[in-house]
Amino acid sequence: MIRKIFSATLVFVMAALSCFAQLESPCEPTDNDSPCPLDTWVIVLAIVAFVFAVIHLYRKQKAIQA
Repeated sequence: MIRKIFSATLVFVMAALSCFAQLESPCEPTDNDSPCPLDTWVIVLAIVAFVFAVIHLYRKQKAIQA
């Protein structure tokens, strides 16, 4: 049962990832010298998500100990 759920989830995740794959030039209407906004901000979004996760886990652990 767990294998079926895992494999179905894996198929759905792979389908979603293939839909969001970038083409050769993802920012077609812009100039080639200007970077794509997604490329420049994706690292910032990942860092913010990591910080939120660390804060959430820290507060959760602190609440359990108290």
